[in-house]
This record gives sequence, structure tokens and C-alpha cells, in this order.
Amino acid sequence: MKAYIFPGQGSQFPGMAKDLFTNFPVAKQIIDEADAILGFSLSSVMFEGTDEELKQTKVTQPAIYLHSILIAKLGKDFAPSMVAGHSLGEFSALVAAGGLSWQDGLRLVYKRALAMQEACEIEPSTMAAVLGLPDATIEDICKAYGPSVVAANFNCPGQVVISGSVEGIEAVGAQLKEAGAKRVLPLPVGGAFHSPFMEPARVELAAAIEATEIVRPICPIFQNVNAKPSQDPAEIKVNLISQLTGAVRWTQSVEAMVAAGATEFIECGPGKVLQGLVRKIHAEAVVSSIEME
Repeated sequence: MKAYIFPGQGSQFPGMAKDLFTNFPVAKQIIDEADAILGFSLSSVMFEGTDEELKQTKVTQPAIYLHSILIAKLGKDFAPSMVAGHSLGEFSALVAAGGLSWQDGLRLVYKRALAMQEACEIEPSTMAAVLGLPDATIEDICKAYGPSVVAANFNCPGQVVISGSVEGIEAVGAQLKEAGAKRVLPLPVGGAFHSPFMEPARVELAAAIEATEIVRPICPIFQNVNAKPSQDPAEIKVNLISQLTGAVRWTQSVEAMVAAGATEFIECGPGKVLQGLVRKIHAEAVVSSIEME
């Protein structure tokens, strides 16, 4: 059984999707329409922008989303038994599985990006990657500190991202090092994603998601907040809304997909970040990038 997986922020690179735009008429049509929907030339930044320009949240999220859905549309023999996406990638996965139109997906992703950026500006906050500690140890230390620091991304065994206040991340980071963490690396992000600090963004995005039509996808989507499969539109909406303040349970999602019968994981999007994580979660998994027509 094939599981198609879709990356989140961090997979962007200068020149992304330019080859698709040049070589596939349908890609040009979709990218041109995307520029019109957004009201600015996203394609110009994707094709010619610098690393710094691509790191802007309002650019990064729609750029990765657009690149990912183009690859799914143009990929050879796209036939998923199940799909999942890492954070932002959950929207790409839902579109690829037929649960959401790509145009509505783009509008939601852009609104999500702007809402997250606004939430970051309300109160200083940040994230840090913790390497070399069990998930449970990290969760326990975060809970003991208090609600201003949470375990936000369970990327693979031995790699968890914590999210919260600047002071909290420093204090918890020191405790994690004392507990045996190999490294605690501050991340160059604008704020505390997937934490209670994103509550203003969650409220804003909730209204947009509720007003958007989501239909039953062609296969189960394993969602970040609970690592469980769903094909129920109402349930999918609830989980998409909860995702902004909830943890990305990627380790648990991959384990659940394996338990559901996934034997091959195919990454759809820029880069190979998720392939590396899947290998660390399930060493026997076959991983690859989608083949293009």
C-alpha cells in the first residue's frame, strides 16, 4: 500500500517549480491562476527570489503548497492508499486526495500564513529542536515548566521541537540538556507555531475553514493532531483547525500508517525531508520521491 506524504515549511528553495512551469502547460495554468487568486506574483518569488525572500511565512507556505500539489497532479500513477502532510503539508495532502479544491486550499493556506504571522507579532515566542531524548521525557519536562512551553513537533525518535515563550524555551532548554539532550537548537522561526501562542490564528482560520467546502477524500488522511485516519469532512475540519495550536504527531502518524498497511512512502513536494524522517521512524519502509510523467 502506498502512502503519499507532503512536506511543510523548511522545504523551500530558490527556483522552486520553475521547471514545472516551463515544461508542463497545466502547471503554467495553475501557477498563473494562483498569482491571480493571491493578488501578487508568488511565482516571481518562487522562481527568482532569494533564500531570505522565500523564508517569509506569507511566501513560504503558499509556495510549498503550490509546488506540492503540482507534483501530485503531474506525478506518474498517483494512486494513494492513504495520505498525510507535515503541518502545512496536511492541506496539500487533502487537496491531492480530492477532499478540497486546490483553489480553496490555496486561499486557506495563505490566510493561515498571514494569521500565523500576525499571531507571532502579538507576543515574542520561538521554537527549538531537541535531539537525543525520548519523547516522554521532553513532554514531562515541558508540562512541569507550565503552559508557556509545549512539545510541538514529534518529527522522529530523538528529534522533537518545543515551542513557547522566549524565556520558557531558554529555561526548558537548559533542563533538557541536564536531562541528557545531545543538543537543543534554537530555530530561525518567527514564533511559537503549534502552541497556545497561535490561538489568535486558530480563531481566524477556524472561520475560514468552516466556510470552505470539504468533501470526502478518495482515501484516508492521517492528521497531525491525533495521528489517526479520517475521511469524514466534519472531522477533517475540526482537526485542521486544532492543528494550529496542537502538536504535529509525525512519528505517530507514520507508525499508524505502517500499522494500517503502508509499505511505501512517496514524498510529493520540494526536497526529501520527510523521506529522511520516515527512515528514522520505520527503517524497513521503502521511501522515494514521486516520479514525474
